[in-house]
Amino acid sequence: MDWTNLGRILFTVFCFTVFIVIALGAFGKKSKKRYDEAARLVLDDEDQQPPKPDASNGA
Repeated sequence: MDWTNLGRILFTVFCFTVFIVIALGAFGKKSKKRYDEAARLVLDDEDQQPPKPDASNGA
């Protein structure tokens, strides 16, 4: 085994490890609550916005 193949193997293992860590962070139990709150922000935000001014004056 030469250095090029060893480097490719190590890079592949490193990328797979990073992928697993990101996947666990995204789909873990701790992040579910945070994602649910973020999803509700869009719906809750519509109720709190002030009414838009009437644009009938041509401005």
